[in-house]
Amino acid sequence: MARLGSTLLRFDSLPSTNDLAREMAAEGAVEGVSVLARTQTAGRGRQGRAWSSPAGAGLYFSVILRPALKPAESTVITFAAAVAVAETLATDFNLTADIKWPNDVMTGGRKISGILVETAVEGERLQYAVLGIGVNLGQRDFPGELRQTATSVFIESGKQVEPDEFLSPLIDKLEHWYRMAISDPRAVTERWQKLSSYARDCPVRVRLPDGELDAVTRGLTEAGALIIELGNGERREIVSGEVTLRARGES
Repeated sequence: MARLGSTLLRFDSLPSTNDLAREMAAEGAVEGVSVLARTQTAGRGRQGRAWSSPAGAGLYFSVILRPALKPAESTVITFAAAVAVAETLATDFNLTADIKWPNDVMTGGRKISGILVETAVEGERLQYAVLGIGVNLGQRDFPGELRQTATSVFIESGKQVEPDEFLSPLIDKLEHWYRMAISDPRAVTERWQKLSSYARDCPVRVRLPDGELDAVTRGLTEAGALIIELGNGERREIVSGEVTLRARGES
């Protein structure tokens, strides 16, 4: 079983580290092969959103995974990655980290890291997964609307952190939580809930394709769905959607 990052391919510029890793996985690259870029010209996050990737200012990293999981179980990889990033920020860089369901890592109420997992499925078999992690490290400011919603290690700590300096401890934690995702997924979701202020008793607004719901969070299911409770006491399990904080008492 190859260690994650045991083969690390470095590029000055790529459209997307996930795209290259996905091409390599489709051609048979083994688990653990990783791609690192100094900048991305077409980086992206969940739901096709662009991910700002200025040269040398962030960690832009993807790794090929071939987990012994069913396709429906693969969402736990996202939670494992979020836990690894949050623990790296807290343990190695002394930053308070929070996780917003399902995969945004926050510091000071603003997004500092995003995670994107893309899978290839054949029948009931997961052929491979590509895990992409972006972490804002050296940005001193952000353009446009991002100024209100994004932050970086430099903004929060005043420290200039190089991508390799962040990647080294991250790989150790990612290795642990990824293996745990395969052997004991419940441990991953339990750790995620301990690290997330959003997980329980948090007033949220959930944006779904057919409208919005105001609710309070009640934890995760074993599969990683977000449990919410509506004002009438009804509970629902959310498997996809956009979650934002709602002020307590706001209707």
